[in-house]
Amino acid sequence: MYPIANDLQVSDKNKSPNYLPVRQKGNEFSWASVTGLVLGNVLQQGLQDYSVDAFRDECRDAFKQLLNDPKVWEWLDHMYFSSHAVLQVSPLFLLFKAQKAAREDDEDAAANQRMSDMFAGLLGDFRLDDKPNDNLHFLEQVMLDVLVRHLRPLGGKECQQDLPYLPFLTEAFQRDMRFLSAHPQYLVAELTNTLKLYAFSYCSQLSLTVRRWRDGTPKPRELYFILDVEKASTERDKIREHGYRSLASNAKDLFPLLSAGEVLQTEGAQRPLWRIYADAQAYLDRQALIDDLNRYIGQFASSRQLEAPALADTLEEAFKQFVVLAIRQFDPGKSERHSVNQRYVRELEKKVFADFIQFRGRAGNILALNQDQLLLLTNLAIGHNEKLRFFELLREFRQRGFFFDNQSQQVLIEFFERMGNVERMSDSGEAVYVRKTV
Repeated sequence: MYPIANDLQVSDKNKSPNYLPVRQKGNEFSWASVTGLVLGNVLQQGLQDYSVDAFRDECRDAFKQLLNDPKVWEWLDHMYFSSHAVLQVSPLFLLFKAQKAAREDDEDAAANQRMSDMFAGLLGDFRLDDKPNDNLHFLEQVMLDVLVRHLRPLGGKECQQDLPYLPFLTEAFQRDMRFLSAHPQYLVAELTNTLKLYAFSYCSQLSLTVRRWRDGTPKPRELYFILDVEKASTERDKIREHGYRSLASNAKDLFPLLSAGEVLQTEGAQRPLWRIYADAQAYLDRQALIDDLNRYIGQFASSRQLEAPALADTLEEAFKQFVVLAIRQFDPGKSERHSVNQRYVRELEKKVFADFIQFRGRAGNILALNQDQLLLLTNLAIGHNEKLRFFELLREFRQRGFFFDNQSQQVLIEFFERMGNVERMSDSGEAVYVRKTV
């Protein structure tokens, strides 16, 4: 198959990137709705036009047949429904939140669906064959049985799965979802926070990776964090050079290059720019690709009033010119395009990155994890293991896009020791084990 679109055409508008969950506006994500959509995708089941009020009425009728004392229902109604605690009984109750996301009159439905689609890409073909084993007591099991009667297979036609942009993150996310599904109550409590963690990791690693289209399958790129209890001195080179500053610098290329990649897509599954380049390199008639790209590059430069580069002699040079022009069209002074890209970057920072950014005086903005985020990341990283060596834990952190310098590593060990989940066999880092808290 020809690795790029057969008939490359220059458009006045830049395409919205399929791999990016944000747009220049309209990114008011409801994380409750996104959580329900993701869980429905994992289970391949959902609810249709079934409200919590209707569910409450059915539960009342069910308990009337089982219990002689009407006061028991009054107690259950107050305990589970008046306080909305029923939504915490089982992961399946999170599916109520997906219904709101699917309504056409929900103004934020498109944003929630985009974010859900991003997680669908990370999930790939991963599905839970069995519902989570909740180990509920008798009363809660009755409620769950009422709900299960209303579950329906997800509708919609089968679509071809897009190829993952960040395979290393896809692998980690699937492992973490499998771990959460084995701990239903922890899943209920932390699925939304897990999704926020991965939304940051995905968009940040995508920012750091998108320009490295010649490197083949991506690997985690350095992005350094500190704990929010640490001081952020300007002498810490990795925090300064490979933390927030690096993220902010690279994020401005995200929309231009992902949008450019949309132009090259062929029919079928969406492919990352690095995969398109790899497929092009493997194509036998490279000259045909070079000629098509040279023609498009010349037309694109003319359309955007940019200086056209010399004709490329190699496929690598043609892709490089394609990428350079895709970025240059958003330079300051290029009509409205610069402000459009700025809005994309601003929305990313406000709606996805904000929970991980702190301002620290002279050090400026830095990336930081609070205690709750660190504990969640630690439990996910340890997963089905009882414990991990500290250096193994750091490796798992890095696979999820979270790096710590030597100073922060010492603070991590001290934090874990205060939590009481460290086994120290000796003073060396290799003999320090960290246990999960689940």
